[in-house]
Amino acid sequence: MLLATSIQPWLLACLLAAPLPQSASVDLEFNQGTRGWSTVLDGVMGGLSTGAIAAADGGVLRFTGDLSLENNGGFSQMRTNVEEGSFAGERGLALRVRGDGREYQFDVRVSNARMMAGAYQKVFATRAGEWITVELPFDEFRLFNFGREMRNAGRLDPAKVESIGITLGDKKAGPFALEVDWIRPLGAREPASKAADLATVAGDAGLTTLLALVKVAGLELPRDAKVTIFAPTNDAFANLPRETVEFLASAKGKSTLQAVLKHHVVAGPLDSAALLNRRGLRSLSGQTLEIDAERLQVDGAGIVAADVAFDGGLVHVIDRVMMPELRPIEALLTADPRLATLRQAVEAAGIGAQLGAENPGPWTVLAPSNEAFAALPAGALEALLADRQQLLDVLTGHVIPSAVRREQLLGVGSARTLMGEGSVEFKLVDGRLTAGGAGIVAADIEAANGVVHVIDRVLLPKPAATPLAELKREQTPIDPQQATRVAALFARAIERGVPLFNAGEPAACAAVYEVAITAAVELCAGGLDRSALALLQDALRKGASEPSDRERAWLYRRAMDRFEFATAP
Repeated sequence: MLLATSIQPWLLACLLAAPLPQSASVDLEFNQGTRGWSTVLDGVMGGLSTGAIAAADGGVLRFTGDLSLENNGGFSQMRTNVEEGSFAGERGLALRVRGDGREYQFDVRVSNARMMAGAYQKVFATRAGEWITVELPFDEFRLFNFGREMRNAGRLDPAKVESIGITLGDKKAGPFALEVDWIRPLGAREPASKAADLATVAGDAGLTTLLALVKVAGLELPRDAKVTIFAPTNDAFANLPRETVEFLASAKGKSTLQAVLKHHVVAGPLDSAALLNRRGLRSLSGQTLEIDAERLQVDGAGIVAADVAFDGGLVHVIDRVMMPELRPIEALLTADPRLATLRQAVEAAGIGAQLGAENPGPWTVLAPSNEAFAALPAGALEALLADRQQLLDVLTGHVIPSAVRREQLLGVGSARTLMGEGSVEFKLVDGRLTAGGAGIVAADIEAANGVVHVIDRVLLPKPAATPLAELKREQTPIDPQQATRVAALFARAIERGVPLFNAGEPAACAAVYEVAITAAVELCAGGLDRSALALLQDALRKGASEPSDRERAWLYRRAMDRFEFATAP
């Protein structure tokens, strides 16, 4: 709570750093992204806190960062201007949030009480990983100036509101994460003429084939977020080969049908105007849909009807079925003649299955072309192919345990690979996109379990970069049953850990991973070769001294992913 009796430097910096509000229209439902929102950090007073705003799937604003108490710091704020009069006559605000269990502060500025360091404030609590609706009556806000409550200040006048924001300043150092689904006037109701459900809309539009296939697939849309659906007409399905439709409608083709249908769904309700302002969209299949605004096309399918509302979002009717890439990375490497040498190396290392259909990933593979391998020093390729452990060290330095597409590369800057503590940097050099110094000659080759970027140079690890390299001469036979047991254990751990990490609970995620690795070491040590065992033990040792929950979770995750590659039969 900010009932301070002395001036708090971080609060003063926060208020002084903000520009004077200007009238502006802002989307408080976040259906069209987070435009208009900005951050104010304690760096203006020398603090070290961070904060970032991003649009998450399903029309959600995500506010994340790390709170630092060093150098008199200790706050991170996001804020936006609103048009004065937007909340005239309202009795308060409500917001739907999912937080991390910390207390945040909602800040409101008004035009009739402009102060150098003043704002109406109210603290609200969150529940870790749980969506809740917070109600903030205007008469419960109190005016603070220079960190002190103005005891004789009048009540907040809703008609004068011109800026709102959310601040974290609970004096607890560490990472934070807050998601905001919407901000609305308190007591606001949904429109009386609520849209129909998807079945009714599809039936009224004559999309009977799509509706039948949705029922066959048992596809469930996200419950807590709205979506955009690109709905093929009956004629679009009729234009597919008959055997394709029959396969999709069969029990054997159910998983394929689900992948095809997910390829037609995008998180967040995007109307036609917002849609045509995008270059591409990420579908629920994980693959990208390209937008051609001039031709009114989505991934080559023409839009024949737009902006059909239903209670779960919006439907745009299209004239063609959009087929996702159903082949895994392993199959793509086999089919692409540019990558014949890489395929040979993958087979020699015995890791094809890890990039195959049974492993959903997602992975990013930086795939050296045939010419890249040919450019290695004489005899180097032959030596690699003859030494499986060294070959693993090289190949895992080309695999990233997440899907990173071209548009994201410069934004992320670098990504961790499966090569122990290795990482690869992405840069723009002389107008050319590079990965680890290698030029990217073909990007965003979509696969069912990730994405491939073709590069023009083989990325070689530093000497003795991993425990596997150090112990390659001390291998003992691997017990296939034990390795399978450990792989299954790790798969379950990752399945449970990822949702925790994404919900802003990296410590819980790291704990799940640590338990799984410890169990593997204690229960299965006798059936693992010394190099694979050393990999897991090294991760536990480094994790014990890693202060960051996020880094510890990633350290354990990389070890589990690399174990699967290292113990491939």
